[in-house]
Amino acid sequence: MADLPSDKQRQQERDQARTAPPDQGVGRFDVQPQHLYFTSLVVRDGQFDYDKQAKALTDTLDKYSQSAGTGWGADSFADRYGIVAGKFLELWAKSVVAVGGVAVGLTQTANNYVQADWAASKGKGEPPEEKQPPMVITTAPKYGPPNDLTWRGEGEYHDSWAISGILGEIPDFLMFIMKPVVDEGLRLGRIHEITPGVKEEEFRDIAGAWREASKDVKKAADDFTDAISYITDPTGNGEWQAAMRAFCQTIWGTTAWGKVRDQRAEVTPKKGARSWKTHGKMDPATRRPIIEVLDKSANVIQKLFDDLADVGQKTTETTTRLAKEAAEKTVKDLTTGLDPFELTKLAVGLVVAEVVLTFRSHMDKAAMDAAVEAYHEAFSDAAGKLAMLEFELDEALLSVPTFQAERARAQGFGARSLNEFKKEHSWQLPESQFPYTYSVDLAAAEGMGNGHTLDKHVGKTDEQLLQRMRDESKADGTPKIPGASTFADMESAQRYTQYALRDNTDEINKWLSGNPPKPTEEFNTPSVPLQGPLAGDAVTGRGTSLVDGKITEVQDTKGVSLRLMYDPSLDPPYVVFSSMPK
Repeated sequence: MADLPSDKQRQQERDQARTAPPDQGVGRFDVQPQHLYFTSLVVRDGQFDYDKQAKALTDTLDKYSQSAGTGWGADSFADRYGIVAGKFLELWAKSVVAVGGVAVGLTQTANNYVQADWAASKGKGEPPEEKQPPMVITTAPKYGPPNDLTWRGEGEYHDSWAISGILGEIPDFLMFIMKPVVDEGLRLGRIHEITPGVKEEEFRDIAGAWREASKDVKKAADDFTDAISYITDPTGNGEWQAAMRAFCQTIWGTTAWGKVRDQRAEVTPKKGARSWKTHGKMDPATRRPIIEVLDKSANVIQKLFDDLADVGQKTTETTTRLAKEAAEKTVKDLTTGLDPFELTKLAVGLVVAEVVLTFRSHMDKAAMDAAVEAYHEAFSDAAGKLAMLEFELDEALLSVPTFQAERARAQGFGARSLNEFKKEHSWQLPESQFPYTYSVDLAAAEGMGNGHTLDKHVGKTDEQLLQRMRDESKADGTPKIPGASTFADMESAQRYTQYALRDNTDEINKWLSGNPPKPTEEFNTPSVPLQGPLAGDAVTGRGTSLVDGKITEVQDTKGVSLRLMYDPSLDPPYVVFSSMPK
């Protein structure tokens, strides 16, 4: 992959592409290719900013390791944090890639439009310059895993927090014996279980980084919506606005078949739970589940780190106070009634083991043990709260759209915007339709009559196909649909759909000759020949189906299935309602 552009290069590109807004100086809202080129660069820059924000988080996280200290509670917290933070960073990385698909798709749509426009003019004038799609991040960045916070070492931290502050009032001539006495006395109790303790300042710094991450993900989503709004007519066209809202939801994980799910990612009828379903009437800011999951997770993690830093501080204060009181009482027992000469003699003759017994007799063991147990429990409870985040993080990781899915959706939204979302067949491809009876530009047809090829059947992962079967199921778990399939990308969707449409010309003619035609009709092409000199059938995509009540494994497909919907207001009188591999 070529080097990505610098900040300076990106700014220069954006300045050169800047143009008057679609509603300025033309008397109406008129989106032209230059508006898509500019928006493409704005989205590209948003992707780079989104990536930088993730790196700002990891820069802080990478500064620290072993910060949780020791203890079974701290160990369980550190282990669970590593898992949850790793999933969080993976989700962020995948969503960065999806944004890049939008930037590329908008430029490709603009290129197709200007080339088609030139071809329609029969090549008059110089051929238009085809702009290179912007260089974007196309593979998930490696943000994680975060450093392990589990305590693994010995040395300078071993007794620092347990001894600190305890010996402050001890006479100098007894210091040489009281330090090992306190050290050994504490080792014989439970305090050694949490020695060393949590590094409070490091935990607070980590918490601050997560707090900023929460703000950053929401800003990235807001910036994306603003960029797409630039090429959306704000008044008078409900379909255009609904398409914009849907587009700005799908990039953050919604689907046409998404469900309302609770914090365990289980389907629920309860109001206020998270919805994963695309809804064109909803403000994108209220329905962007991936951003919501990232935001919620960051806030929970931030609070846990702050709270555990407070627990560490409180525990240190409690155990230090108890040990200090015991040390002072021990010194008092050893020195009461002795003159200076006897004190000196005492210091020489003391036996550590005997003094330890005295020290421990003055220790409030119950209070000390209670403080240690509360410390363990606080970290263990925090680990449990982290574990609760995994359900939604896993659902979000499953739902994040691919680069190819968002590239296709962007081409669909861009093409419809260039034609002002008019209900008419529009041809924005540079290739000729001659001599075929039927042709389709999938991007320009997306959404018309609820056509959904690009939204539902392009760029899905194998796991997302199975997710769809899961989501479109009855209460008993049996899918309500016969299968789910996907084209690999926009180009294969266009090519194989075009082939199937033309392959079924006679059947389509027969359907349209009905009086009246059936409202919808399905046309199947069992195979598509490979392009070029190679013989054989092409792999049209990937799919799964319901066979004898069971969902099959996802496998390669060789055919194409078209569903056309009759619409007498169009010429030809139908819309491509869906096209899918089969």
